[in-house]
Amino acid sequence: MASSTRTKGNRAVRKAIELLESNDWLVAKTELGGKFTKEKDMFGLFDLHCIRPTYSAYIQVTCNRPHTHKPYLEFSEKYGSQNPTRIFEQMVWMDRKGFKVYTYDKGKKRVTKLYEKLKS
Repeated sequence: MASSTRTKGNRAVRKAIELLESNDWLVAKTELGGKFTKEKDMFGLFDLHCIRPTYSAYIQVTCNRPHTHKPYLEFSEKYGSQNPTRIFEQMVWMDRKGFKVYTYDKGKKRVTKLYEKLKS
């Protein structure tokens, strides 16, 4: 069954929120909707803001392929180097596989892990 890109994207965001909340993160969806909204993501980069007592994470959720890494690397270099408790990630939902997570730390990119597909 074919689905629209918006439906697929919303489903990936819901799965990411479910995964993060199951790992004790408090998650806020910061993505804005609307026909006339120019900037839909927080800082133009992130869909989710997650917090724990000692950490703060900013996460972009995509499907099947990541967005270009350059803006995330620049953002992490500028704002992540002062505070090591900030986490900048891009979670890519890979169909039938799960999430592939890219972490950006002080201008360096690394692939952390592939989370298994969530059980329905």
